[in-house]
Amino acid sequence: MEERIYGINCDVSNCVYNRDSKECVAGKIQVCRCCNEPDCCDETVCKTFKAKN
Repeated sequence: MEERIYGINCDVSNCVYNRDSKECVAGKIQVCRCCNEPDCCDETVCKTFKAKN
């Protein structure tokens, strides 16, 4: 298991990396743009997200 990054807040409760509906416990986090258009670069998505079963 990877070392956890402390201090990352998350409110996506259905992610396997979300602890107590407030803290991300993933070992690494990848965030990227939602689209390829240059005028929407302020929209991002967490690529680390993995849904709970």
